[in-house]
Amino acid sequence: MLKVGATMPPVKLADDSGKTISTKDLLGHPVVLYFYPKDDTPGCTNESSQFRDLFDDFEKHGAEIVGVSRDSVASHLKFKDKYNLPFRLLADVDSKLCDAFGVIVEKNMYGKKSLGIQRSTFLFDAAGKCLAVWPKVSVDGHAEDVFSRLP
Repeated sequence: MLKVGATMPPVKLADDSGKTISTKDLLGHPVVLYFYPKDDTPGCTNESSQFRDLFDDFEKHGAEIVGVSRDSVASHLKFKDKYNLPFRLLADVDSKLCDAFGVIVEKNMYGKKSLGIQRSTFLFDAAGKCLAVWPKVSVDGHAEDVFSRLP
């Protein structure tokens, strides 16, 4: 998993509008990059809604919130519309960004093993240096905790 002090890895992928962006396009202001397993599931909806509810506070501090999952652009659009999410979601369908951040882990659900995203959040400064990492995020109160660590 990406560590504090590391630089944001350069990866290109589609955002929720279908536009290809580079992680370098996110530089120039603090960035909260949160990885979540799947659109429109209870935990992911709760986490995304918390970031939505604090969006204005993050924006006042000049910070951008960006969600990342391996869902498609179309799935992200539905998720954003359904929950009025005002921030960008990145469609990492090929796991390039997930792999670069080291958030893909083996999961065991009801005895069935699979690979999936470990809910994780990374805070970067304007230059792309990682300031904080939240591995294995516990959803309740998470967005407030991230907000309290903004530079």
